[in-house]
Amino acid sequence: KDGTVVWAGIGLYKGPDSPDDPYGIAVAIRHNFGFDRRQLYTIYAHMDRVDVSVGQTVKAGDQLGIVGNTGFTTGPHLHFEVRLERNSYYVTRNPELWLAPPQGWGVLVGRWMKADGSLIRLLDVRVASAELKRSWVVRTYAPESVNSDDYYRENLVLSDLPAGEYTLQFSYNETDYQTRFNILPGAITYITFREGFGFSNRLPDASSSNNLWQPVEP
Repeated sequence: KDGTVVWAGIGLYKGPDSPDDPYGIAVAIRHNFGFDRRQLYTIYAHMDRVDVSVGQTVKAGDQLGIVGNTGFTTGPHLHFEVRLERNSYYVTRNPELWLAPPQGWGVLVGRWMKADGSLIRLLDVRVASAELKRSWVVRTYAPESVNSDDYYRENLVLSDLPAGEYTLQFSYNETDYQTRFNILPGAITYITFREGFGFSNRLPDASSSNNLWQPVEP
């Protein structure tokens, strides 16, 4: 989708001319679409250089720069963020929910709760595929580490899973839990767990969010 470059260079977090900025060299794009009438921004950080300038219009496929190792990082990689409503670190969302999975793959999204309905934090959940003979471990969100999506209100995301049948296992309060689920191509599989109530595949009430893409005035 098209967008406008609103930041290019050092200082995205701390401000201009901050050589110790944690994002290093970064690009921020304000997109020409949003969610629930809120503006959408994407961030590309730790770059080696930028090839765009503030005010420039860009579209999908345009090169923004080169992957690098600037800022607070342990090695070369691209740091990608999604921000909703304003260009601020404090309104980020999990970018795994905003990226289309590879063809034939899907995404697991979950909400893990205690008996009182509060979120279970920092719990390791093992996801395994007997067909692929592979397993993954995903951890529920730490406090104040990731902002949940307004619709899913998740605290667990595992993306890029090949379509097929999976087993999910974890231990909580000295009790072992397990369930099976299917990943469908290009789709989200949504699971909730609540201590004392078990598992559910019921989607959130759509009235809590219209869940529609809408154009946003620049």
